[in-house]
Amino acid sequence: MDTVPPSPAIGESSKVRTILDLLRISKILALVLGILFLLAAVWYGFTGSIGAAIYLVASGIVNLLLYMKMDEFTGMVNSRRYGELRDNVLIWGVLSIIFGVIVGILLIVVHVELDELEKSLMYQQAPPSQPGPPAPPP
Repeated sequence: MDTVPPSPAIGESSKVRTILDLLRISKILALVLGILFLLAAVWYGFTGSIGAAIYLVASGIVNLLLYMKMDEFTGMVNSRRYGELRDNVLIWGVLSIIFGVIVGILLIVVHVELDELEKSLMYQQAPPSQPGPPAPPP
């Protein structure tokens, strides 16, 4: 017996497209910022500012790790695992706000969109149930 996936809720496809677009933008920015932070860390390392260099290395590593996680996040959206994705995006969004603000803000926006999407799915109408057999006469 084939299981039919639930029909999308009203507005789900537009919210999913928005989430996927934000994830694509975040992925590109995470790669660019990761490389720039590592290059800046080398520069600050040569100029003698070790504290700034350490922070920039950490920022570069976090952004590059986030770049690698983006495909996993996109897969979660495509497989409709919104709750799990929302938790992961929140963790990575906070880390990314600490180590490179721009991508973190985008991920927090994705978190808000996922929250709205889950709420809209909660209120989706349940499919009508089949009427049972008629009651036997007394």
